[in-house]
Amino acid sequence: MKQIPILNKYPLINREISWLYFNRRVLHEALDANVPLLMKLQFLAIFSSNLDEFYMIRVAGVKEQIAAGYRPDDIDEILPKELLTSINLLSQQLMDEQQNIFISLKNECKKKEIIFVDKIEGEILEYAEDIWLQEISPAISPVTIGQTNPFPFIYNKILTIFVELRKGNLTYYSIITLENLERIYKIRLNNKIFILFAEQIILKFIGRIYYGYSINSYHVIRITRNADLTIEEGAEDLMESIEQQLSKRKKGNIVRVETNSALSNNGVIFLQKKLNFNSKDILFIKGGILDLSFLNDLNIDRPSLIYKPLKQYIPADIHLNSSIFKKIKTKDIVLYRPYSNFTVITKLIEISAEDPYVIAIKITLYRTNTDSGIVKNLIKAAHNGKQVSVIIELKARFEEEKNVEWAKLLEDSGCIVTYGFMNLKLHAKNLLIIRKENKKIVKYCHISTGNYNEITSKIYTDVDYITAEDSVGIDISTLFNNLMKYSDFSNYKRISMAPTMIRNDIIKLIEEEIKNAKKGKAAKIIAKINSLTDKKIIFKLYEASKSGVKIELIVRGICRLIPGLTGISDNISVKSIIGRFLEHSRILYFHAGGKEKIFISTADWMERNMDGRVELLFEIFEIEAKEKLKKILEYNLKDNTKSWILQKDQYSKAESSASVTLFNCQEYLMEHPL
Repeated sequence: MKQIPILNKYPLINREISWLYFNRRVLHEALDANVPLLMKLQFLAIFSSNLDEFYMIRVAGVKEQIAAGYRPDDIDEILPKELLTSINLLSQQLMDEQQNIFISLKNECKKKEIIFVDKIEGEILEYAEDIWLQEISPAISPVTIGQTNPFPFIYNKILTIFVELRKGNLTYYSIITLENLERIYKIRLNNKIFILFAEQIILKFIGRIYYGYSINSYHVIRITRNADLTIEEGAEDLMESIEQQLSKRKKGNIVRVETNSALSNNGVIFLQKKLNFNSKDILFIKGGILDLSFLNDLNIDRPSLIYKPLKQYIPADIHLNSSIFKKIKTKDIVLYRPYSNFTVITKLIEISAEDPYVIAIKITLYRTNTDSGIVKNLIKAAHNGKQVSVIIELKARFEEEKNVEWAKLLEDSGCIVTYGFMNLKLHAKNLLIIRKENKKIVKYCHISTGNYNEITSKIYTDVDYITAEDSVGIDISTLFNNLMKYSDFSNYKRISMAPTMIRNDIIKLIEEEIKNAKKGKAAKIIAKINSLTDKKIIFKLYEASKSGVKIELIVRGICRLIPGLTGISDNISVKSIIGRFLEHSRILYFHAGGKEKIFISTADWMERNMDGRVELLFEIFEIEAKEKLKKILEYNLKDNTKSWILQKDQYSKAESSASVTLFNCQEYLMEHPL
């Protein structure tokens, strides 16, 4: 792959380019010999979905900056126009690489009698024709553009066939959108599975559509639109504003045009006139198959070609009945998803909904799943006379519509529902259960790094912490009151909150390590986070490194910090783990002069988390819980099979040799849950 310069004048990696290299690491899971075949295809799908969202949000923002004539104040930032050129160039390289991998994996699939059909002929032709006649032809609406046929609106991410026609001396253009069609059709024949694409079938029989025309060319295209929601400042009703914006999302400005073959100059000019895009927005998919996200939904029953089932763990001393409250009072519980079963949390809510001593349940919801058992039990609790308070974040990206529906359902069921803040996203994950025991109020708290989502709890790594410690209960109770009455976040003893406190608290913790290092004492920081972009924290880490603090960073995604720079970051190492499970937990360790402070948090070290979100940072005091969290960090640092090492400004897969024992932290935790 051609290297693109990504260093700025200061030692920082550009945010967008760093993200693209993260997505490349995702893509390369499809090259790992230890990943089962159908899972390799799934990583190709994840790569596609990730890139779609990147263009819909991040590239859309860059294009808006260009349109506004924006010039960054900081000299370390790339000009938006130059950045867009680099993004498109690197994206084109990555999509080419994805197509090459797909071609290779198709050959592997063929050996397993899963055949992606390249050419419709022979015995498959009859089946394809039947699909054409019965399912596709009746459902499509070809539009040949003319005086009485205006150009149809093409929605975001919808595959479209663009056809150039001739009749006599005249040229015509026609559009076929594949809206509401199945993307793939599976034919089972002679113990084999043949996979056909909808666009492939249409192109096979396209001559039947355009009688009387000569077909000059046809192309499969796909447009990506700006999908970011803008909540107008001063809007009085957040839910109403969200609903209005959702209707606009599918019609945003075009940020990318993908095509499976080179368009003619006249075809490009025609489409630009109708769709309003720049020729530099066109990305050519050389392999010919656009949008590989469908590979996530193949639904092929071949157990030998997928990951072995995950056996989730419930600690033997936790019983999923009302005795769980006694257990929590006896000792704090720390669980690590997905190895520990999230059922412990869902059952806790279910038990609370029925328990006669529970008088109130309060919860924050950011992303939850369709058909959520948690939401159903909150509704049940309200019906049973509990006071149920739900703070639901309506602005959670691409969850807005679902969260609006949940909010209405919860309100209709008698729950108290608020929507967070107009100018902040509520990202803290908290559950508070108020129980009356022997005429006293006991507060049971759940603090998590992950969402209340029963689906993602099986594929994301996250920490769940459950406690009945009174000082924590007071803070979490105060937090819910502050969230619901829009008060400032202050006067907490056990928790720290963004946007007012977390960055300063982290910087103070780093400064403590700097002081100890300058005194010749041991000084060490370990941080497991998703992304690192916050300049104030990065420059403080550089300062710590120059002072002799050993810093080990486990950053799954974006990392703007550059390790290994002489005199700046010699003492900093950065690794990224990409594997079967999405590393989502945030765990922080500070040596603190031997006191060893351990924290869990919902906040990544990013400006958006520190300034634009309601986040939580929580220090763990319970000794056994601290040891478990230290083990998680130890296993992540020890991993040498799914790790990528950032060396200056480039990532490379962790090196292994015959003399080194291979260690996969995710596989180890599957067999040895904490």
